[in-house]
Amino acid sequence: MAGKDYRALAGNKYSLRAKSYHMIRRVDFISNSLGALGDLLVTTMLGFILAMLTILAGLGCIIYAIMGNDFQTAVPNILPIFLIAIGAVLVSLNVLLTNPSRGLQFAVSMRFVRKKIRSQTPSGTTIEYDPFRFVQGIDSKSVLEMNVDGKIRYIAAYRVRGAISPVCFDADLNDLAGLNSRLLFSMERDTVLTTINSVNTSTVEKRELPPNATDAMKRKRDINYRVTANLKYNQQLNTLVVLSTNTLDVMRSRMESLEIIFRQGLVVGHVRLQDEELKKAMRDIYA
Repeated sequence: MAGKDYRALAGNKYSLRAKSYHMIRRVDFISNSLGALGDLLVTTMLGFILAMLTILAGLGCIIYAIMGNDFQTAVPNILPIFLIAIGAVLVSLNVLLTNPSRGLQFAVSMRFVRKKIRSQTPSGTTIEYDPFRFVQGIDSKSVLEMNVDGKIRYIAAYRVRGAISPVCFDADLNDLAGLNSRLLFSMERDTVLTTINSVNTSTVEKRELPPNATDAMKRKRDINYRVTANLKYNQQLNTLVVLSTNTLDVMRSRMESLEIIFRQGLVVGHVRLQDEELKKAMRDIYA
């Protein structure tokens, strides 16, 4: 019997008739500094060209502000020149990056600004655009409330460490697959379960030693620190599991089901994000 054809379910496809300036490029020093957002946004040759044009336009404005009126307005224009430089860099960064699902990041940012301006009360007062807030009544501050097109969604997130490794046996993989199947079955259609993986640069710190540590222990600690700190590709994998439901009661039920499956061995370790850590995770995802 022929195997199932998964080509229709494959990920992003790229047309062979696409232009050369549509080819995706990665600028490491920009993407790495953006955290999880750098793994989402991409750069194309068209983005490079538009970003260079934006920088050149900013430089032209700066030169005009300095040389206009025979340099007589150069000193009074120091502050505008500084603001023009910052604006040119920020706009070029938005033009450089592309959101694969929404298009140029510049267009996405403009839509956000337009939505913020149009979000006004009948009296004309602008409403502060704050899509997330902690749910009242939950002291741990582990559930967020989000307004999506006038509908309320509830969000909870877990940072987990996976159980699958290159040394897993087939029996272990089968057990994990069974747990994963039970987890998906328990979520039902009123819940969205999302797994987000991001590769970040790990921070290496010297290990703390007791006050009575010997010189040999200190030397060993320093050797281990130098070896790990000087690794060229010093990275760590962060995995977030995000739950989204329509009601708070359903969220409590799904969180309980998810944590039961976690404790049964689906992951090595898990922690529910709370308070500032949860807010930071959402900001990293949605920027």
